[in-house]
Amino acid sequence: MKYRKLFVVGCPRSGTSWLTKIISLHPNILKVPSESHAYSLTYHYFTYLKQQKLKKRFKSAKWILKFYGLKPLLLGFKSEDIWQGIFKHYEAYQKGKDKVGLHNLVNYTELQELIAKASSGSEDDLTKVKKLNKLMFDRFFEKNGGTQKDILLEKTPQHLRYIDVILNQFPESKGIEIIRDGRDICVSYQARSKNARWAKQSTKSVIQIWKKAIERGKIAKANSEISDRLYSVRYENLRTYPQKEISKIFDFIGLDYDETLIDEIIDATDISKVKNKGEGKHIRQGSIGEWQTGLLPEDIALWKELAGDTLAGLGYLI
Repeated sequence: MKYRKLFVVGCPRSGTSWLTKIISLHPNILKVPSESHAYSLTYHYFTYLKQQKLKKRFKSAKWILKFYGLKPLLLGFKSEDIWQGIFKHYEAYQKGKDKVGLHNLVNYTELQELIAKASSGSEDDLTKVKKLNKLMFDRFFEKNGGTQKDILLEKTPQHLRYIDVILNQFPESKGIEIIRDGRDICVSYQARSKNARWAKQSTKSVIQIWKKAIERGKIAKANSEISDRLYSVRYENLRTYPQKEISKIFDFIGLDYDETLIDEIIDATDISKVKNKGEGKHIRQGSIGEWQTGLLPEDIALWKELAGDTLAGLGYLI
């Protein structure tokens, strides 16, 4: 069955979850429950691990031993090692607190079946692993009653790194990138770090993560093969002018709507009405410009020094 796909991407803590919830409330959207990390957990490792020299492998020895064993650590990675590693990652993510991972698409038995199907044949590994991701999306869509009028919605912020691969693989797909002031993202990282280990990042590290995300988005939008299928929305505009911005997003996706539907979605996704939010929670405040009081003066100075040009280029005051 042919069906449309929509991928929400952006820097972590930029509002991807909120945007995804907004879009998911349209009746023609079929949303993956949480981040699948499909390309991060498959495609990425086939592009990354085979290139590692012994010295670099030893720097990641604990991680390699956990997911791949001793042989790849000592002798280097072969294709079969990386295919088997997908199962280990599946199990680890399934047990994780964040509820992200491939289990949002398929169960373990289905993964075994689809990897056996995708990994056979004479194609190169990257072609095979893209086939695997298609099979997982298809299986999820079919299991959840998707029809031709429905659009599969998947949100993994880090898929921004592979948005060109994804949009080229699926000509019927579109992507939406959300952009937010990096300094507010930094405040959000600091708050989330109270309960999430992945968010424990230095200010310098957050600056690098944000700048890299902005640069990847620019590169993708400059790619004439996919630029018309990648839309950028500003977090600040979506918060300030929700009716206008949601209408533009739905127009880009190709969804029918009326004012009543938009108003219902705005009410249902009002961050101020979220009960389980606050410091350390996945949803906090969603404020605009909180960096002015939420960051230390030295952190604000570091943002100006390392990312001032990028912030100014996006129209953010510095």
